[in-house]
Amino acid sequence: MRLLILATLAICAALPAYADDFKSPLDRFISAYARPETAEFSQTANVLPGAVEAICQDTGKETKAAFASSFADTVGGLSRIHFLRFGPLLENDRLSRLSFLPDPRGITQRQIRKIYAARDESVLSVASLRSKSVALQGLTALQLIAFDRLGAVVLGKAGDNREFTCGYALAIAQNVAEISKSLAEDWADPKGFSSVLLSAGPENASYKSSKEALETVFNGLVTGVIITKDQDLLPALGSSEAKARPRRFPYSRSENAVPYLSGEIAGIRDAFFSLGLKSLTPEEHVWLLDTLNFEFGNAQTYLKKLEPPLRQTFGEGGSYGSVKALTITLDSIRELLSQEFAGALGLSGGFNALDGD
Repeated sequence: MRLLILATLAICAALPAYADDFKSPLDRFISAYARPETAEFSQTANVLPGAVEAICQDTGKETKAAFASSFADTVGGLSRIHFLRFGPLLENDRLSRLSFLPDPRGITQRQIRKIYAARDESVLSVASLRSKSVALQGLTALQLIAFDRLGAVVLGKAGDNREFTCGYALAIAQNVAEISKSLAEDWADPKGFSSVLLSAGPENASYKSSKEALETVFNGLVTGVIITKDQDLLPALGSSEAKARPRRFPYSRSENAVPYLSGEIAGIRDAFFSLGLKSLTPEEHVWLLDTLNFEFGNAQTYLKKLEPPLRQTFGEGGSYGSVKALTITLDSIRELLSQEFAGALGLSGGFNALDGD
């Protein structure tokens, strides 16, 4: 019996010291990342309706620049929370309503054409727009009607469709602002999803332990890395440099592809480090934190080598090679998170659920 007890103690000593108590990092993630980032996104998105109204009243140089800037800021804010594919962002199909991606078959464009052909006025108010296809409701739809293929702002431009386009654009902007507001409020609510994450236990219908709750966050981080590579980069790379399709980069039409990609990766990095996992990491695995930080830095270095707008410049100056190298770096980040680091903390879950492995 004594030998059995000693053996059990030895096994327990080999496990991470706080393997079953991850409430503190979850609390840090909520307070240091999820809440402030969704709040900032809401504040940014709230500027967009005014920018639409201004350019539709006066299509001068300043209002065009202000609209383009507001749109870029809103896209950038979304990119930093895009990986939060659990809780509030998935409720009421908010993510798809904010940004219908990927869209390889051009569903949004086809549906917009039908809207214009029918002069469907149900898209001119937020209330009725919400009942339409999610592809018609968000930033991806606004990009198509507000920018031409060369990245120039055409919203407010004189023509037969001007009034209709302005009304539709305003409804989209107001819809995005309202969704972002409700998203921020849900994360801020101490009795909302935050409480679900922090109250893991036998009575919690979603998470029976804080470990399970943390696995959900980790799954979001890793899924975000996979989506950046598989959905945002690989389709644009094509099967070769000669067959590259830079129009497939997210938000390339409005010249926001590089900022969007950078925001996605920076958001995942900042969210991971907001967890403050160093004290919970076994000493022999602490090196993983520096390695991850290094790899996230490498990813941004490759992005800095790209010259916007990618629709016009991709393939020049080694840009194709930079994106190929970026995909390899993302593979490294995914492996470090889903295998090395998760393993060090004793986490498990569908960390590679989207990549077929």
